[in-house]
Amino acid sequence: MTQPTNESQPTNDRRRLVIHAACTCRGVANGFANVVVRKVDGQIELDPHVTGACVLTLAEDEAVALRDALTRWLG
Repeated sequence: MTQPTNESQPTNDRRRLVIHAACTCRGVANGFANVVVRKVDGQIELDPHVTGACVLTLAEDEAVALRDALTRWLG
């Protein structure tokens, strides 16, 4: 397993964001997790647990759909 780097440190990279979240497995809270969100070549990458083991990639249309849904839900 890759050891996470100190991802909570502030960065000036406008293409990268660290979001603090809660991790659940089978409906049971397992604890705290960092999620790194990056913009890479016009796509959005979501890296839960900051390990690179499971990276979700959203193309521009899907990222826009997610943005629109979050805007509706959060106001």
